[in-house]
Amino acid sequence: MLRKLLIGFGVVFLSVFLSGCSFKKDPAALQINTNPPANVFIDGKILGKTPFQSSEMQSGEITVKLIPESTEEALSSWESKITLNSGVLTLIERELGQTEEESSGQILSLEKSKDKEQASLTVISNPDGALIHIDGEAKGFTPITIDQIGVGDHQITLSKEGYVDKSIKARAVAGFKLIVNAKMGQEVNKESTPATSSGTPTPSAKPTAASGSSSNSSTIEIKDTPTGWLRVRKEASTASAEVGKVNPGETYEILEEENGWYKIEYESGSEGWISGQYAKKI
Repeated sequence: MLRKLLIGFGVVFLSVFLSGCSFKKDPAALQINTNPPANVFIDGKILGKTPFQSSEMQSGEITVKLIPESTEEALSSWESKITLNSGVLTLIERELGQTEEESSGQILSLEKSKDKEQASLTVISNPDGALIHIDGEAKGFTPITIDQIGVGDHQITLSKEGYVDKSIKARAVAGFKLIVNAKMGQEVNKESTPATSSGTPTPSAKPTAASGSSSNSSTIEIKDTPTGWLRVRKEASTASAEVGKVNPGETYEILEEENGWYKIEYESGSEGWISGQYAKKI
């Protein structure tokens, strides 16, 4: 049975400190952490194993490949082109799963900006369209750029239906743009047949656009999802308990709307919240 190698079996908390000014001129710095340990190849040459750190890297584009050191179970390797910037640290964090879909991680780097007094932030995710909270406040969906963000530590949380939530603690530095490129790992469905009706509860009463509700109400239709169904949560958060499931193509009246989430009556007398990423207003 496939399993994820994720810290804490859920949300991943990473503490990142980027100074962007501790190196003088030409060298760039690179730090790589993986779980479990992996051999580090840069431009085809093995340079050691994780945790890996060097403050004498040349700036420019490099190819990084991480091959799991463990032979006890088949884990997916990882390879990507990375651009190192002179005078700043680039951090790579990777949770190596049995497949690329289950693997997760992030690349954090700093890019010099024109405004020496302000810090900015860009968050990119795979898949895109992840809901972003910064210090607990919803900011929108990836990809997103925030032109001004307070200097210092910030908690960046990404959530998307069908994927494991990711939380990253990173430091914004004056005069730099903090770039967060996150890969979210898919949730492993523990049901034997997730995309079929067997094992997926079917709501006994589903409100539709023709259900006789007020003409001023809004209606949503459930879009296709990676799992073939969409979780209904107790609260408007992927961290909240699951209370039910709805299926693509079904329509529901919107009872409330909050930070990209919709509250619906998914069964007669039962209400819950669904992610707006997999619902469209009709």
